[in-house]
Amino acid sequence: MKVFVVGDAVGYANFLEDAQLVENIKDAEVVLFTGGEDVTPALYNCKKLRKTFCNTKRDLFEKEVFESVDPSKQICLGICRGSQFLCVMNGGKLVQHCYNHALYTTHGIMDEDTCYQITSTHHQMQYPYNLDEKDYKVLFISDERRSGDYEGGGFEKEIISIKGEPEIVEYHKKGLPRCLAVQGHPEMIPTSPVAKMISNLVKEMCNEIK
Repeated sequence: MKVFVVGDAVGYANFLEDAQLVENIKDAEVVLFTGGEDVTPALYNCKKLRKTFCNTKRDLFEKEVFESVDPSKQICLGICRGSQFLCVMNGGKLVQHCYNHALYTTHGIMDEDTCYQITSTHHQMQYPYNLDEKDYKVLFISDERRSGDYEGGGFEKEIISIKGEPEIVEYHKKGLPRCLAVQGHPEMIPTSPVAKMISNLVKEMCNEIK
């Protein structure tokens, strides 16, 4: 698959099997948004907390990149901060601060059948639950509720407690590119089962739009 990495951190693509990096976004099948600073809360109509450290210039640039993606033949992949950015681009909100996810080690994520170990370094979190259910699907949640509290506005804490802390979310809003938003860091453990699983998800999404 042909991958365009937004920015210079090309190592984020190292876990994708058969990946070929391209320098022109128009040549890509996958547009990859990487980790880094928090996403500017103004982009999801919330007030910035003191714990939120954002780069508005980067956000506005990446917003232009996202809007240039061709939904008919390209998908978006977001890792850590990139996952949060894709959530916002699809109309979702963010938890601006949560606990016990910035571990710099692994924790479990699970779907209905399987539990994987993935790295975790984030203090913010996707909140897709404000969206219409037809526009997203939570593929994996944390295997347990890790955070005792969630800080910020625009979301309901009780909903997170009921539905789970989102770890991998697919967004498929009409008119926008399909997005795979991965809260953890598969590129830090590129030969792990979870990295292979996510790589296969990306391949399947690419095949589905061909």
